Amino acid sequence: MTATGVATPTLQENLPPRGSVSWQQGIRQLFRIVSFVEVVTWIGMLTAMVFKYFINGNAMGVTIFGWAHGLTWLAYLVITTLTALTFRWRIWVWLTGCVGSGLPFITWPFEYWMMKSGRLDVK
Repeated sequence: MTATGVATPTLQENLPPRGSVSWQQGIRQLFRIVSFVEVVTWIGMLTAMVFKYFINGNAMGVTIFGWAHGLTWLAYLVITTLTALTFRWRIWVWLTGCVGSGLPFITWPFEYWMMKSGRLDVK
């Protein structure tokens, strides 16, 4: 309450995360795993592209890692959205994570930033 008797709105960042502690821990762990797997599939995809276009012309690696990377990317978008809702991220933080997923190797530094900034703290 202010001096005028009007309640001030609570900032979103002051609210506790949604769900139980075990839910928060599970979402955080899943987010960290999918962030890492996304980087691994980027490495596989780019390596397969080098083989396809510069070494032997074999597209099998691109087919395999393309599927793996596509599925992991979709999973990353879903888990990033669930993580943002659970830990009450601001919209710009969520958008940064989603846009960053389209760039090679950005999901892991984004996850590191979320851990260091306290945006994945279980409460």
